[in-house]
Amino acid sequence: MTITLMQAFLVSCVVWIGFQDRALLSMFLYRPIVVGPLVGLILGDLTTGLEVGVSVELMFLAVVWVGSAIPPDETISTAIAAALAIAAGGRVDIGIATALPIAIIGQMGRYARHAIFLITGRALEKSVEKLSTTGIILNATIWPSILNWFIFGLPTFLAVYYGVDAVQAIIDFIPQQVVTGLSVGGGMIGAVGIAQLLRSIQTKNVWPYFFLGFALAAYLGVNMVGVALAAGICVAFKFYQMRSEMKRAKALGIEYEP
Repeated sequence: MTITLMQAFLVSCVVWIGFQDRALLSMFLYRPIVVGPLVGLILGDLTTGLEVGVSVELMFLAVVWVGSAIPPDETISTAIAAALAIAAGGRVDIGIATALPIAIIGQMGRYARHAIFLITGRALEKSVEKLSTTGIILNATIWPSILNWFIFGLPTFLAVYYGVDAVQAIIDFIPQQVVTGLSVGGGMIGAVGIAQLLRSIQTKNVWPYFFLGFALAAYLGVNMVGVALAAGICVAFKFYQMRSEMKRAKALGIEYEP
């Protein structure tokens, strides 16, 4: 299948909208399960787009952003992987095979974007001090939006339009030491991020739930979905317990203290 210039541009817009949603709206338009079908609609193969989106969604289902650790990016990965799979005639295996290397490229782009955001962040602070509405709008929305398209939308456009060879050339251009360093560094920063989050748990009442989740994951081999379900059950028990205690306190005419 030959991908036209307009189709490649629309796919890049899907990626750009995904990153805008991640920063501004959080409607989960950046998730693979959404990006894949959208790319499929643009390229005329909804089935392949959905299959790639579901497959990549499963790959990134348990990936979380902890502290300052930036995980591989699922948005640009899904868009390019789905486009390559459709261009290859519905070869979902090709899309899945290229998803992770592209996600690492996206991770590098997010690190670069955060470095540039330090500049716009300082400019935003100065605009706030000066009460400059124009400066606030420019540095909080306009410049970050333009930057998102150049860092993520433009590479997506080039990769989709020029095809597998261009993507493979980019992947081969990245030194293996850089990829390994990002993986190791990301893991270390993740540990620091988890430690920082643990310091924020000041209420002793919630520590048993933390150790319950740790035991389920570390010793019983329960995956993230299972741990989340267990957490939901704990929340439900706590909710009904508090509601019962509140009703009892109200009946006795005393003030309820959770």
